Amino acid sequence: MTFQRLSKLALDEDLKTRLSRSPLKTVKDVLSLSPLEVMNLLHMSAAECKLFMDHLYNVCVPKHLTAFDLSQDEDKNSFRLGNTVLDTLLHGGLQSGTLTEFAGSAGAGKTQWCLYLAVLAVTPKKHRSRNITAIYIDTESAFRPERIVEIISSKYPELTSNISKYLSMINLYQPKTISSLNDILESLEVIAVEKDVGVVIVDSVASLARKEIMCDSSQSIIARTNQLASWAAKLKCIAQQLNICVVVTNQVTTRLVKEAPQVTEEMQGVDGEEDELNTGSRERTFSYHVIPALGNTWTHCVTTRLILQFTNSEVRQLTIAKSPVAPFATFHYTIDKEGIFIQDCERFYSYSGSDPGLHQIKVQKGFIV
Repeated sequence: MTFQRLSKLALDEDLKTRLSRSPLKTVKDVLSLSPLEVMNLLHMSAAECKLFMDHLYNVCVPKHLTAFDLSQDEDKNSFRLGNTVLDTLLHGGLQSGTLTEFAGSAGAGKTQWCLYLAVLAVTPKKHRSRNITAIYIDTESAFRPERIVEIISSKYPELTSNISKYLSMINLYQPKTISSLNDILESLEVIAVEKDVGVVIVDSVASLARKEIMCDSSQSIIARTNQLASWAAKLKCIAQQLNICVVVTNQVTTRLVKEAPQVTEEMQGVDGEEDELNTGSRERTFSYHVIPALGNTWTHCVTTRLILQFTNSEVRQLTIAKSPVAPFATFHYTIDKEGIFIQDCERFYSYSGSDPGLHQIKVQKGFIV
């Protein structure tokens, strides 16, 4: 909250006037100075300066919550996905103050989920007391405003006359390099406060890292891991301090897995038992697993991981692979004019848990031409 604008705080009008005439614009600007410097800049007495700076310190200190407060606020601060069962399992939807990842192969619908979430963020909701805006960081030039128009027109026909208003509430950034993405993330807290942002979407977090930092040496692997950890820290900090929902998409990678040695036919006896006289040979086989990209370090950075994969050419599957509140569960969904239609749950829940970095992902098979 140190980047919060002073003009947004509940302060005396006379003090706001003095602040507007000074170079001090954010809470950090004031707290970076000594009390004497603040007194000279704002023409304050020592007592006034102490009260003012104490107020700013209180703004920065996270407010404590009891377990009861959290239970009451959980549903109010969550970001609902539109399916009652899925939202119930996630305790109201995607949780504010956390980092949620949608991981899947090309064509599974990651960008469609992002566009759908952007529409849900800016359109009015009964449970929401105010309209919020969205920040959409598009690293793959996949954002299409006409798709936003189609979703709003189909899902909320009564809002068609105000489509331009809702489009203007989605703040789009399209960084092409790691450096430009770093610059955006550095100023993201200030932008989020100024524009009253409720959700931040990054599609995708893996694109620039995989394109610019090739993992062809131990040094490059360390560099990419550090870069991803830095992004995760910034995004989680913004989510927690501003109590907003941060959503990122992730690509997939292929992992080579060694399997147990298999006994070849020449090792088998006539009756199927192993022949001790013929040593034969053992062959080690390998299998390829498609899993979320970016490695274990990134896996531990995300709070909730939702895996998207193909069931068939039309129906896709969403799996809650990692969540601090929800069980392992699967849902089917389709992509239509209204965005995402989530079907009934497959009625399979599991609280036993598993390694979210090892979940195999089904990809769409190619067509014979």
